[in-house]
Amino acid sequence: MLNHRLINPPKKPKKFVKSAIQFLQKFASDKKVFCALSGGIDSSAAYLLLKEANINTIPVFIDHGLMRIIKGIEEREYIKKLFPDVVILDIRDTFLPKIIGERDAEKKRHLFKDAYSDTISRVIKEEKCDLLADGTILPDIEESFGVKITDLKETMTLEEEIALKDANITGFVKSQHNVEIEYEVEATIQPVASLTKHEVRDVLAYLKMPEDLVFRKAFPGPALSARIIGPVSMENLEFEKKVHDLVESHVEDYYKSKYGKTMIINDKEEQEPFQVFAAVSENIKNQEVTGLLEGRRTYELPSIEKGEWDYDKLVEKASKIKGFARVLYELGNNSSGKYDVIIRSINSRDARTASVTRLPLELLDKLKLQLLENPKTKNIYFDVTPKPPATIEYV
Repeated sequence: MLNHRLINPPKKPKKFVKSAIQFLQKFASDKKVFCALSGGIDSSAAYLLLKEANINTIPVFIDHGLMRIIKGIEEREYIKKLFPDVVILDIRDTFLPKIIGERDAEKKRHLFKDAYSDTISRVIKEEKCDLLADGTILPDIEESFGVKITDLKETMTLEEEIALKDANITGFVKSQHNVEIEYEVEATIQPVASLTKHEVRDVLAYLKMPEDLVFRKAFPGPALSARIIGPVSMENLEFEKKVHDLVESHVEDYYKSKYGKTMIINDKEEQEPFQVFAAVSENIKNQEVTGLLEGRRTYELPSIEKGEWDYDKLVEKASKIKGFARVLYELGNNSSGKYDVIIRSINSRDARTASVTRLPLELLDKLKLQLLENPKTKNIYFDVTPKPPATIEYV
């Protein structure tokens, strides 16, 4: 199997779209293409570019049961409204039993990788697709292969990719669910592989997509399992969906009321906030979480901070932390609750590095009070750790 990636195109949206159309027509003209459409901005951009290039495409959304709720709306409903021709495949009954009880971060990633590849392979065979398109972007490439995208060729075999990764193993950060998989197609095709998140947003804006898609917060391949620290259960999954929606929606509402949109470009040219979410744990104080040391993932306990709120001092301390994966500031608690909630809000250009969003204490207090209305909430923390020394996500 071959992998085709658009390498080093012009980055201005108009010129990029023209280059992407030429790339897609070069490799996909007169082909039938399966497009993995998650509802996020990367896969949406890939699908829209295929449509612009008039490629015969089947867009498929895989519902494994761990997608988020956005302002009370299930992700599958959102994507169906945005792209009415999407095919929704529900694999909850087969996938959830496999991930329930799994606590290991890398194993969670591999379970998703297997689920996606098995489902995609089945549809490719049933529909007799020639190619597979997906929304792999620049940070995915760099974290999986440990190299720059310009070190890759436009067309590579899977064997060449594995050899490249093995030769640069010190640069490996994490597995990606859509990298280094072989399918029964002639090739995969990745039109946005050279773009960062901000550049993908620019392309969506150029294609006149609605703002709620353009400024959609990034969502990890392992979905909400990336934000459930420790083993996944049906109970903590239901809780995570509720608190995640509450945190993401309230922060977006705050930015919308203050700036007129849910994301801004700040004075450091970061997307602010790049990601906003709630992670959950039954006992975060004693739970190892992911960190990032010299480009490699580590697993250490978090450090818990209490007392007076001082954003600058807390972030400074977290940026120099030793022996712990990250610093969590305690906002409040309910001793009779069951689950700890960690609020995470970061700013970033491209996810390779990230700063902590300076959310006002008034907003954090409001979030705390609303989270405590749920009797299952125990401790509430705000993660004040940049990337590095922490990863953005918790797997």
